[in-house]
Amino acid sequence: MKNYVLAIIPILIGIGTVYITKTEKSDIRNAVIQGYIFNHSTNQWDRSVMCGTDGIICTVNGLPTGQQVFGTTGPEVDHPETANVELYKLE
Repeated sequence: MKNYVLAIIPILIGIGTVYITKTEKSDIRNAVIQGYIFNHSTNQWDRSVMCGTDGIICTVNGLPTGQQVFGTTGPEVDHPETANVELYKLE
């Protein structure tokens, strides 16, 4: 009986580790990021809607035909130099 208990403990630890890892990955995947659109009249990137990092492509009006919104790898600012990270619609 003692051998069975000793065999079950590592299995339970492994199952718990898998569950915790799965939960953390799903939180990272759904991160909220500031979106930017390129303003051709001022020739700079302007803040737009908030978007996520997984799912359907993020657009200004939420429709597939709308202007696509991009993100940056740097800090959130009013007018970044470039926005080249593809963002996705929040669910």
